[in-house]
Amino acid sequence: MAVALADSFAALSLKSDDEVCSSGCVEVQFKVAGLSTFALELELSTAIRDVKKLAKEACDIEPEHMRFIYEGRVLKDSDTLECYKADSDTPVQVHFTAGHTALLGGSKPQVQQRNPFALPVRGLPGSKGNRTSRMSGRLGGMALIRKYGILMKRQEFREKAPEIGFVKYR
Repeated sequence: MAVALADSFAALSLKSDDEVCSSGCVEVQFKVAGLSTFALELELSTAIRDVKKLAKEACDIEPEHMRFIYEGRVLKDSDTLECYKADSDTPVQVHFTAGHTALLGGSKPQVQQRNPFALPVRGLPGSKGNRTSRMSGRLGGMALIRKYGILMKRQEFREKAPEIGFVKYR
Protein backbone atom coordinates (compact mmCIF):
# COMPACT_ATOMS: atom_id res chain seq x y z
CA MET A 1 0.00 0.00 0.00
CA ALA A 2 2.85 2.36 0.83
CA VAL A 3 4.43 1.72 -2.56
CA ALA A 4 1.19 2.54 -4.37
CA LEU A 5 0.83 5.72 -2.34
CA ALA A 6 4.42 6.76 -3.09
CA ASP A 7 3.92 6.10 -6.82
CA SER A 8 0.74 8.15 -6.89
CA PHE A 9 2.49 11.10 -5.20
CA ALA A 10 5.43 10.79 -7.59
CA ALA A 11 3.03 11.04 -10.53
CA LEU A 12 1.57 14.31 -9.26
CA SER A 13 3.10 17.38 -10.84
CA LEU A 14 1.97 20.90 -11.62
CA LYS A 15 3.80 20.85 -14.96
CA SER A 16 3.01 18.71 -17.96
CA ASP A 17 5.60 16.28 -19.34
CA ASP A 18 6.52 18.71 -22.14
CA GLU A 19 7.15 21.54 -19.69
CA VAL A 20 9.31 19.43 -17.39
CA CYS A 21 11.85 18.62 -20.09
CA SER A 22 11.77 21.94 -21.91
CA SER A 23 13.81 23.68 -19.20
CA GLY A 24 17.39 22.51 -19.77
CA CYS A 25 16.99 18.79 -20.43
CA VAL A 26 19.87 17.06 -22.16
CA GLU A 27 20.26 13.53 -23.43
CA VAL A 28 23.15 12.12 -21.37
CA GLN A 29 25.04 9.10 -22.74
CA PHE A 30 26.19 6.37 -20.30
CA LYS A 31 28.59 3.50 -20.99
CA VAL A 32 28.93 0.39 -18.83
CA ALA A 33 31.93 -1.82 -19.55
CA GLY A 34 30.80 -4.89 -21.47
CA LEU A 35 27.33 -3.48 -22.21
CA SER A 36 25.97 -1.19 -24.88
CA THR A 37 25.64 2.56 -24.43
CA PHE A 38 22.33 3.88 -23.10
CA ALA A 39 20.93 7.39 -22.83
CA LEU A 40 18.79 9.18 -20.25
CA GLU A 41 16.94 12.48 -20.68
CA LEU A 42 18.03 14.54 -17.65
CA GLU A 43 18.24 18.12 -16.45
CA LEU A 44 21.74 19.47 -15.88
CA SER A 45 20.84 20.48 -12.33
CA THR A 46 20.11 16.84 -11.34
CA ALA A 47 22.29 15.51 -8.51
CA ILE A 48 24.46 12.48 -9.26
CA ARG A 49 22.79 10.49 -6.45
CA ASP A 50 19.46 10.88 -8.30
CA VAL A 51 21.05 10.02 -11.65
CA LYS A 52 22.36 6.76 -10.15
CA LYS A 53 18.82 5.82 -9.11
CA LEU A 54 17.56 6.47 -12.64
CA ALA A 55 20.47 4.60 -14.26
CA LYS A 56 19.85 1.56 -12.05
CA GLU A 57 16.93 0.48 -14.23
CA ALA A 58 18.99 0.63 -17.42
CA CYS A 59 22.14 -1.19 -16.25
CA ASP A 60 20.97 -3.38 -13.30
CA ILE A 61 23.64 -2.09 -10.90
CA GLU A 62 22.65 -0.90 -7.45
CA PRO A 63 23.29 2.85 -6.92
CA GLU A 64 25.63 2.24 -3.97
CA HIS A 65 27.83 0.09 -6.23
CA MET A 66 28.05 2.65 -9.08
CA ARG A 67 30.86 5.07 -9.73
CA PHE A 68 30.46 7.66 -12.50
CA ILE A 69 33.54 8.94 -14.33
CA TYR A 70 33.29 11.73 -16.89
CA GLU A 71 36.36 12.96 -18.79
CA GLY A 72 38.71 11.42 -16.23
CA ARG A 73 36.94 12.97 -13.22
CA VAL A 74 35.02 10.93 -10.64
CA LEU A 75 31.56 12.44 -10.11
CA LYS A 76 30.57 12.49 -6.44
CA ASP A 77 27.01 11.98 -5.21
CA SER A 78 26.67 15.64 -4.26
CA ASP A 79 27.81 16.89 -7.70
CA THR A 80 25.41 17.78 -10.51
CA LEU A 81 25.50 17.12 -14.25
CA GLU A 82 26.49 20.71 -15.07
CA CYS A 83 29.98 19.55 -16.10
CA TYR A 84 28.41 17.40 -18.87
CA LYS A 85 28.91 18.78 -22.38
CA ALA A 86 25.95 17.92 -24.59
CA ASP A 87 27.88 18.40 -27.84
CA SER A 88 30.68 16.03 -26.72
CA ASP A 89 30.76 12.39 -27.85
CA THR A 90 32.26 11.27 -24.52
CA PRO A 91 29.79 9.19 -22.47
CA VAL A 92 29.68 9.06 -18.70
CA GLN A 93 31.43 5.83 -17.72
CA VAL A 94 29.61 3.68 -15.16
CA HIS A 95 31.95 1.52 -13.09
CA PHE A 96 30.81 -1.30 -10.82
CA THR A 97 32.46 -1.20 -7.39
CA ALA A 98 31.93 -4.37 -5.39
CA GLY A 99 30.56 -4.13 -1.89
CA HIS A 100 32.54 -5.14 1.18
CA THR A 101 31.13 -8.67 1.12
CA ALA A 102 32.40 -9.25 -2.42
CA LEU A 103 35.96 -8.33 -1.44
CA LEU A 104 36.41 -11.02 1.18
CA GLY A 105 39.15 -13.35 0.07
CA GLY A 106 41.50 -16.02 1.31
CA SER A 107 41.28 -19.77 1.48
CA LYS A 108 40.70 -20.07 5.23
CA PRO A 109 37.23 -19.51 6.66
CA GLN A 110 36.92 -15.99 7.99
CA VAL A 111 37.08 -15.55 11.75
CA GLN A 112 34.13 -13.41 12.77
CA GLN A 113 35.52 -10.24 14.29
CA ARG A 114 32.93 -8.24 16.19
CA ASN A 115 34.38 -4.72 15.98
CA PRO A 116 37.46 -4.19 13.76
CA PHE A 117 38.22 -0.85 15.42
CA ALA A 118 38.43 -2.17 19.00
CA LEU A 119 40.96 -5.01 18.99
CA PRO A 120 42.19 -6.85 22.09
CA VAL A 121 45.54 -5.63 23.43
CA ARG A 122 47.42 -8.70 22.22
CA GLY A 123 45.56 -9.05 18.92
CA LEU A 124 43.08 -11.65 17.79
CA PRO A 125 43.32 -15.14 19.24
CA GLY A 126 44.84 -17.64 16.84
CA SER A 127 47.65 -17.36 14.33
CA LYS A 128 48.89 -14.21 12.65
CA GLY A 129 47.36 -15.30 9.36
CA ASN A 130 43.81 -14.84 10.67
CA ARG A 131 44.09 -11.05 10.87
CA THR A 132 42.31 -9.36 7.98
CA SER A 133 42.85 -6.03 6.27
CA ARG A 134 40.25 -3.32 6.92
CA MET A 135 40.26 -2.20 3.30
CA SER A 136 40.12 -5.41 1.29
CA GLY A 137 39.25 -8.05 3.88
CA ARG A 138 42.20 -10.15 2.69
CA LEU A 139 44.26 -12.15 5.15
CA GLY A 140 47.28 -10.17 6.28
CA GLY A 141 49.95 -12.38 7.83
CA MET A 142 53.28 -10.57 8.19
CA ALA A 143 52.45 -7.80 5.68
CA LEU A 144 49.71 -6.30 7.84
CA ILE A 145 50.47 -2.92 9.45
CA ARG A 146 48.99 -3.03 12.95
CA LYS A 147 50.57 0.02 14.55
CA TYR A 148 48.08 2.70 15.67
CA GLY A 149 45.28 0.25 14.83
CA ILE A 150 45.73 0.77 11.07
CA LEU A 151 45.21 -2.90 10.09
CA MET A 152 45.97 -2.49 6.38
CA LYS A 153 48.19 -4.47 4.10
CA ARG A 154 51.46 -2.76 3.18
CA GLN A 155 50.46 -1.92 -0.40
CA GLU A 156 47.07 -0.58 0.69
CA PHE A 157 48.73 1.63 3.29
CA ARG A 158 51.11 3.07 0.69
CA GLU A 159 48.11 4.07 -1.44
CA LYS A 160 46.03 5.54 1.40
CA ALA A 161 48.76 7.07 3.63
CA PRO A 162 48.43 10.66 2.27
CA GLU A 163 44.63 10.54 2.73
CA ILE A 164 45.02 9.35 6.32
CA GLY A 165 47.58 12.06 7.06
CA PHE A 166 50.90 10.24 7.02
CA VAL A 167 53.75 12.05 5.25
CA LYS A 168 56.98 10.42 4.07
CA TYR A 169 59.99 12.63 4.92
CA ARG A 170 62.69 10.93 2.83
